[in-house]
Amino acid sequence: MKPLSKFESLAQQLVEGSFNRLLGREMAELDIATRLARAVEDTQEGREAAVFYEIRLSTTDWADVTTQNPDLAESLADYIVVLSQRGGLLLAEHPQVILMADPALNRYQVRINAQQQSREAGYTTELRPSAAIADEIMEAITAVDAYLIIEGRRHISLNRPLINIGRRTDNDIVLDASVISRYHAQIRWRYGRFVLYDLSNRDGRTLVNGQPVKESVLQSGDVITLSNIPLIYGEGRTAQGVQSSRNSGETQILPKR
Repeated sequence: MKPLSKFESLAQQLVEGSFNRLLGREMAELDIATRLARAVEDTQEGREAAVFYEIRLSTTDWADVTTQNPDLAESLADYIVVLSQRGGLLLAEHPQVILMADPALNRYQVRINAQQQSREAGYTTELRPSAAIADEIMEAITAVDAYLIIEGRRHISLNRPLINIGRRTDNDIVLDASVISRYHAQIRWRYGRFVLYDLSNRDGRTLVNGQPVKESVLQSGDVITLSNIPLIYGEGRTAQGVQSSRNSGETQILPKR
């Protein structure tokens, strides 16, 4: 995978965690914030950032995001301001963001038109990774061979880039306990590592090695505590260990989507 650009790196620093809740669970998977950061970078002139952004989504995606957050356009404009400031760019005025439904686009596609003075640059890009990049990601995840041990007995392989954990049955890992939030935490593959994000919105309910966290890059052997339920994060199980767990009926392998 190509190295991250300056603005993509800034986007990751600014929005990981908080932007998940802003966009909603499904759109958070699409990395729309990173794509917008790329548009800011690609359309800058000298040290000036573009001030008008037209974001076109498929009809279905547009309906989803605008229903979940009717103030999303304003939030994205504020995000562009912070991104520009951190990136050393100037803005002639407060940016304007318009979200539009485009029937010509398929789900998970976006078209961003960024305009600065008389210049307009536009491009269409798939929000989901291309097949080649997706294969690279899956190869890297397979090589890491990461897993969770829940309460010392339940083994779960982390074999895809996004895993949601919580009490509701639509989570990938369901923890049926009243102390667990409906959507308590998320584990995401981010640039070569699994990262844990707290989604509970309550201080002290997500810990790594005894320390409260909002996000944490996971290392093999880390002890994660969700309320009072302990999980151990590990990497590189031996084939014998996996087979033993399967024989005991305690291994759950997450299906690939």
